Amino acid sequence: MESNKVMKLEEGKIYFFICYALVCGGKSTFFEQIQSQTNTEENNNKYNVKMVSSDQIRADLSHEMQKKNPSMTFKQCFDKLGKQTATEFDKQIQKAIESKEDNKINIILVDKNYPQGIDKFLKSFCKDKSSQFFVVFIPNITKPLEIGNLWFPFSLNYFIQCYLRLKNRHGHEVLNGEDEQSKFVYISFLKLFQNFDFYKNISFDQNFASNVFIQTIDFTDESKDMEIDPDTEKFFKNVMKKIKPFDMEKIKKYNENDINIYFKGLEEKYDGKEFFEDTREKIKNEVNDFLTNGIAI
Repeated sequence: MESNKVMKLEEGKIYFFICYALVCGGKSTFFEQIQSQTNTEENNNKYNVKMVSSDQIRADLSHEMQKKNPSMTFKQCFDKLGKQTATEFDKQIQKAIESKEDNKINIILVDKNYPQGIDKFLKSFCKDKSSQFFVVFIPNITKPLEIGNLWFPFSLNYFIQCYLRLKNRHGHEVLNGEDEQSKFVYISFLKLFQNFDFYKNISFDQNFASNVFIQTIDFTDESKDMEIDPDTEKFFKNVMKKIKPFDMEKIKKYNENDINIYFKGLEEKYDGKEFFEDTREKIKNEVNDFLTNGIAI
């Protein structure tokens, strides 16, 4: 979002950073860059950075449960730990808040999938308007994905690149490309953002609205002017329009063949062909810019 004003990060303040992004949408790279650039000899005494990851918490709890119950699979453990993960996540956020240092810039990296839960987060943790700020980082996109009456705040470029990253991701604590349900999880997350406008639909507590800022980041390569082809239009109208997020049984029962065909086509067109540029260096530079110069407001 273009702005002539910036908010400089100040000592003694707490800044909650969160990314609104798809699976494999650049969150990990973004957070890693913040941790890397603040944890240097030059900056170590300037920043106090804490990371709270819902995925990591749930994975850790799942491994603990599996050790105690060897007959259970990791997925079975994972599926049972939603409420416990939420409770532990809240505890860790509160602990991070309590670790605030008055002589440092305090940043809490909130790694949790949204758009669900923002209001609850603010009401639970953002108590001090004089010292707590919430910064939402969103993808910088060239053209929202719009097909019929379906609208998404992500571009076709972003949608395809995130899927290709997921397909080639290994070693993640929760979801990898080899997971047979990865495609279903991916489109479920996309469905959560259907008809969601970052600037209009982020419904913050009005008492805290003046402390909430939105900042764009080049999470993906937007340089290609991609048009919606017939296969994409068919997929969104026949599959995306009908699915209920995370109803894996029904998604697989009624749409598995269409999903497999469409994503196989994307892989054949783009995977491994260096069609999209790697954006990690851009993210690195953008993180350096706002840490140095401030957040656009």
